[in-house]
Amino acid sequence: MAFKHSTNKLFTTKYGEPYIWGSGDVTTTPSTENKITASDADVEDRFGESVAVGNGRIVVGAPGDDGNGGGQGSAYIYNLDRTNETKITASDGAGGDQFGSSVAVGSGRIVVVAPSDNSGRGAAYIFDFNGTQLAKITASDAAEYDFFGRSVAVGNNRIVVGATGDDDDGFASGSAYIYDLDGTQLAKITASDGAAYDNFGSGVAVGCGRIVVGSPGDDDNGSDSGSAYIFDLDGTQLTKITASDAGGYDQFGTSVAVGSGRIVVGANGDADNGSNSGSAYIFDLDGNQLAKITASDGAADDYFGGEVAVGNGRIVVGAWGNDDDGDRSGSAYIFDLDGTQLAKITASDGAGGDNFGYSVAVGSGRIVVGAPRDDDDDNGFDSGSAYIYETPRVYTPYDLIYNEV
Repeated sequence: MAFKHSTNKLFTTKYGEPYIWGSGDVTTTPSTENKITASDADVEDRFGESVAVGNGRIVVGAPGDDGNGGGQGSAYIYNLDRTNETKITASDGAGGDQFGSSVAVGSGRIVVVAPSDNSGRGAAYIFDFNGTQLAKITASDAAEYDFFGRSVAVGNNRIVVGATGDDDDGFASGSAYIYDLDGTQLAKITASDGAAYDNFGSGVAVGCGRIVVGSPGDDDNGSDSGSAYIFDLDGTQLTKITASDAGGYDQFGTSVAVGSGRIVVGANGDADNGSNSGSAYIFDLDGNQLAKITASDGAADDYFGGEVAVGNGRIVVGAWGNDDDGDRSGSAYIFDLDGTQLAKITASDGAGGDNFGYSVAVGSGRIVVGAPRDDDDDNGFDSGSAYIYETPRVYTPYDLIYNEV
């Protein structure tokens, strides 16, 4: 690990990880890879399909876990040092629910979704940091195959849940729902110009006083060119954003993230470096595009931008189709807030088909990358794993203003 800046100073947080004040030319390379797998891992659990980190906790989803029937799903909570594993499941879980498809942590809560619950109506579950279930939430107007829970985010004392199959503005136009931390629904939001197959809600994020929702099926600049929408915390739409060079099938909005004063939107279908090589775009909180980023070694079918994360002064982008260690072994890339690539990371034991980078998260001085198709050791086919990397935090004013430290 290296860091340098004449005016920056290294500190230590209450969680014991290093951080640096400033947002200038600090360079970091992640140190000390640690791999985690579930203590009860089994075939096709897909541990690592979703990951989250924040408030001193790491959360990993395993939607294929078969605790109460095939594909009921589970999630695991860890301390930052990988200790104190706690497994959580839905109090009313059933086979096929896919609990753990997406996970989020923030504002003192852990939220885990089950998008296939109750014939695809979907549900989300709120837990405290000890793994105690506090509430189950569903959409006030839930319908079959709305897939409430396709995405989830928590922060700024809000929980946001995407429902890509909702039909308010046409088949699979999509929607998202805003809740307080107790699970009381505050608002339902849809795109001001929503249309069939937009899949609004494919990605959701909340932070820096903003809610961001991706709509990768939007057709403004060609079929599935994609878009994203910025809302305030009450659900009032502030603006719609698209890529400056948008094109058909880019799927801009597949993934979204907000933190450290930046909004990041993934477009994993972008073809700058070959079909589905992928890209991501950086915006300020008002929706002004600041930069477009691609992998320094991008290639066709890397799916760079399939997942994005931003926090601690860093942007992390997953590229689960990258082939460095075999077909679709996967990788992830680290950028500063201006879009300068700082590092590329792959698993030390990466192998073809692992899909490392299928999920990414950054927070509490850690970068977490999921590899849900990893066949680790004796745990079996697609049992899955996640990798933790230590990196200094770089605080920005937004981190302090919105208590994202």
